[in-house]
Formats: sequence, C-alpha cells, structure tokens
Amino acid sequence: MPRRQVPIFLIAIGVAILFIAAKNRAVRPPEVPKPLSVTRSFEITDKSIVAPFTLDRVLTQLIARSGVAGLTSDQLIRQMFDTQNPRASASDANGPHCDDTLISGVASFNGFPRRCPTPEGKLARVENLAQQFFTIGLANRFDQTPPDGSNCGQYRLVFAHKDSETASNSLVRRHLIFEAVLPNPNPSLGLAACRPVAQFWSDLSFVDSMDERRARLEKFYFEGLDGFAPVVDPPNFADAGGIRTLQQSADGNTNVSARFYQFRLAKQCDSSGCTLRFTPDILENSPFGRLFNGTMTTQQARAARTEFVKQVSTLAIEDLNLIRMRIPRDYLMAESDPLGVSEVTFFDLAFDTGRTSSDGIAFEAAIQSELDRAGSKITPDQLMKRAEETTCVGCHGFNGGVDFGGSVKLVIGFQGNQMFSEDILADGEAGAKTRYGVDPIAEKQFAPHRMQILTDFLRSGTPPVHSQ
Repeated sequence: MPRRQVPIFLIAIGVAILFIAAKNRAVRPPEVPKPLSVTRSFEITDKSIVAPFTLDRVLTQLIARSGVAGLTSDQLIRQMFDTQNPRASASDANGPHCDDTLISGVASFNGFPRRCPTPEGKLARVENLAQQFFTIGLANRFDQTPPDGSNCGQYRLVFAHKDSETASNSLVRRHLIFEAVLPNPNPSLGLAACRPVAQFWSDLSFVDSMDERRARLEKFYFEGLDGFAPVVDPPNFADAGGIRTLQQSADGNTNVSARFYQFRLAKQCDSSGCTLRFTPDILENSPFGRLFNGTMTTQQARAARTEFVKQVSTLAIEDLNLIRMRIPRDYLMAESDPLGVSEVTFFDLAFDTGRTSSDGIAFEAAIQSELDRAGSKITPDQLMKRAEETTCVGCHGFNGGVDFGGSVKLVIGFQGNQMFSEDILADGEAGAKTRYGVDPIAEKQFAPHRMQILTDFLRSGTPPVHSQ
C-alpha cells in the first residue's frame, strides 16, 4: 500500500468504528441504576452488624468526648431514668426531676401534667443498667437534612431493654432511640457539603460483605467520615438531636400504657466541676389534646386552635409521606400519655367532645374553610386523625384501617408501638431470623420515599422534601 494512502485508510476505519458504536447506542437501552437496598442503606437490623453498637460503647464515647471525668456509662443512663423520680427519692440530687415544677400540686412540664414517678423510674437504681440494653437497629435519616444544608441529617441507634420483667411480660417494653443530628462541616457550601454522607449510605447497598458494611458503619458512627464529626458526639444529641424513649408498662396484664419521652444531652458545670446529664424536653408535634376541645376557652386553648388551623393545608396533602404539621412549643407535652386519658392523646376525641360548644363550632368551621380553600374533600375528623399520625403515638401506634380520608392509608403493621422489634425477627443475608423486624409501615411506606430522596439528591442535587 502506498504510504500516502495510509491516513485515508485509518480515517475510513475510524469512521466505521464510530458508525458501529453509534448504531449500538441507538439500539441498546440506557443503563438503569441499580436500586438501593432498604436493609443495607436505610434500616440496618442484621444482628451481626448491629451487635457491636452497644449502649455502653455509645455512652462511654459520649462521656470521653465531653471531657467529663469520673462518670460511667451506667451512671449516665441511670440518671436519665432518675429524671422520672421525685426529688425526695432521687439518686442524683442535683439533676432534673419530675416534680421540679408543680402546678396546683401536680407535677408538670411546659405547663402540662406529667407522671411522677413513672414505672421506669425504678431503673435509676439498677446496677449495670447499660449492659441490660442491646442494639436492635441503625437508621439512616438523610431525608431529615434541611434544604439549606444547615446540618447533614439524622442518624439513629435503637436499643431495647431486657431484664426479668421484660422477659416475663411481653407487654412491657423499653426502647431508647438515639437520634443524632450530624453537623455540616462546611456550612458555606450549603447542602453540597453533605454529599459525602449521602454517598456513604448509598454505597452500602452495593457492598456484599456484611463484615465490610459493619466496619464502614462503625467508622461513620464512632470515628466519622473524613472531614466530619462522628455521629456519637455530645453536641449531636443537644438541641436539634436528642434521645427519645418508648416506655410501655402493664397494669396487671390488661391495661397497657405506652408513653414517649424526649431528652437532650447537656454538659452542666458548677463550682465542683462538670458532668453530662440527660435533660427532659417536649415531644415534637405532641400538643395537649384537650386544647382542641371547644369547651376549653382559656387564652392558651384558643391560641392553640388558631395555630392548628394554620396547619390544615399541609395536613390535607394526599401523600402519607408529605402530610405534616408544626405546632409551636407553647402547646407541647413532655409525655405522650401523662394522665392515661384518651382525650389528652387523641385529638379527634377532644375535638368531638367540644364540637357542639360555641368555640367548637367556630373551630370546626375554620377547619372546613381551610379544607375548602385547599380543595380537599376530607372531613375535619379525618384531618384530626392525620394530625395524630404526625405525633409519636400516631406514627408508632397507628395501623391499617385508620380512616385518614382521601388516598392516605397505612398498610397493616406491627400490633404495637415499636418500629424495630426485638421479638419479631426477619430473615436476613446471614440466614433465617437473623434480622430484628422492621414494621411494614416503615419498611414498605416510609423507606421507599426516603430512598427516593437520597437518590434524587445524588443524581441532581435535589434538596430533601418532607418525610415521615
């Protein structure tokens, strides 16, 4: 072949290759990204993975990183339950207690009644209490990241208590839900600075080795990703973050009381030195239900009902994952069932009790007006059930069959208040019954929405939207 023809020959080959490649691209369907795994990236309950995340290890790290000397993990967790004892019989004389505030002789918090003591207050005197808890789950709540990236989401550890009482009576249940809010290490970058966290959780879906996933999760929780604080760090459990408890006791074997509480972790110092304490706080979106009873005509009750009417449009959204309300602190309780009276916990009962009063009639009319404005066909009663669903009691306790109106429905979930269960086991990668159970409502209805939020953010930077 003459030398001058070589370039022409090579060009012809190149054109042919490009033509074939273009043709193949035209007929080959685009690659579909592999879906994320709920059990690897969102709700991790494999026994072999979660076992090392012990309560003792978590509390010990919190104490060490706080710089407090002379405090043990056992003392710290016992102090949490000591807040539910009256001061006269308390173990920690300088800490907060359930009778610190009395209104007309009744133990109160934020202006509303609370139990004093609780049945669980006795745990403050149990030796080696931290060792009686075991880990049943880790949860990825990147979906809780604010759109402005002021933090990088919430990451949970769930512990269950096991002693002779819980072993002998299935109606007794005590869960601790450590809900750490991870700070954004570079706020000037906004939401973009949180990408490594989102990528971390996404990547877990494609790591087949359970040992490797456990090692990565341990680094994330106890050491931190490069440039990030670890999840287990005292500031992450103050203010925005905290510790929520499910405390379920039984009166005989018939009456069950399931109560939720909220705590913040605080470093407190005086002339004798510093210590860490769990301090009680209010429960988000858990107003004192009787405020919605129209026969209550106090300034506070009327203001609470006015505030509730402002929430109608977001409660009327026809999507289980998007319905929401934001009730101001002034109307919120520290305990979800302080009196054992249904009207305090369930808004629809209080609403119905007072609906024929003059204030009740006006309240219902205001709700209906906002429903009409939103173009919603649901009833005020159904709206009240939606409001209850956003509380701890509703989210954990409601099940299939609750009438929310419209297209908002729940599947049949666990018969109880736990989202992660130490009693109901599921098959996992390690074999039969090797995972702690996850409530079908969380696994089938909430998790896919959270998965979509994470996927959308990684693909296009879409900010997280509201999720349950």
